[in-house]
Amino acid sequence: MNIDKENIARHFRRSYLTYETHALAQKHINVRLGALLDAYCPTMPTPILEVGCGTGLMTAQLVARYTPLVLWINDLVNTSCTDVATRYFVPFNHCLPGDIETIELPQEFHLIVSASTFQWLARPAETFASLARHLHPEGWLVFSTFGEDNCKEVKKVTGKGLVYHTTEETKALLTPHFDIVHAEEEHYVLSFDTPMEVLRHLKLTGVNAVSVSESWTRSCLADFTEKYALYFADNGTCPLTYHPQYFVCRLRKT
Repeated sequence: MNIDKENIARHFRRSYLTYETHALAQKHINVRLGALLDAYCPTMPTPILEVGCGTGLMTAQLVARYTPLVLWINDLVNTSCTDVATRYFVPFNHCLPGDIETIELPQEFHLIVSASTFQWLARPAETFASLARHLHPEGWLVFSTFGEDNCKEVKKVTGKGLVYHTTEETKALLTPHFDIVHAEEEHYVLSFDTPMEVLRHLKLTGVNAVSVSESWTRSCLADFTEKYALYFADNGTCPLTYHPQYFVCRLRKT
């Protein structure tokens, strides 16, 4: 899958200061991931790797759960790594900025965690294989990603969007390397007053870099708002669907 990682990084850099205020679905997802960690990994030897630390929502969950904690953090945006490291006292030499699909991982980890990041993988099969190679023999991979209904309203109106995997497709990508202990999915719907509020939400969170252009003309914006209201407005509100998937995996024994 061809994914423009530079464009993704640019959107997240621009939305960094507004992300936590407006990322309501992502906050919900992080809480659910934390609950899964409590259920399946209540105690965990370190080190732990977080892939896609963003503004630190999942980092906070890890810091609250594991003591002592030796944490390594990765993010596509370099400044995200350093900011999160500063806030959560992660040594700067434990920052791994860059694309998780191409950077060199320095060691083996007991737990790899990722929230709302793996939907951006261009080569998920190869990346899961790489992560498996860097897990301890008793290691865990716990993550969330998004399914095929994610931001379906925006995709219908614009005709653009990520190609998301079904839960069964993601399981097929994982099973060469992992035993899937738990998998679930849900639909989490936000409501906005107008289509323009939907666009504002996407801009302030940076989560839909593929579909939404920051250089739309006035006629493009008018077309978007008209179609969104026509297709999806209900009782004066405009929905936006998130479709998180959650996976708890153990490294498959060879």
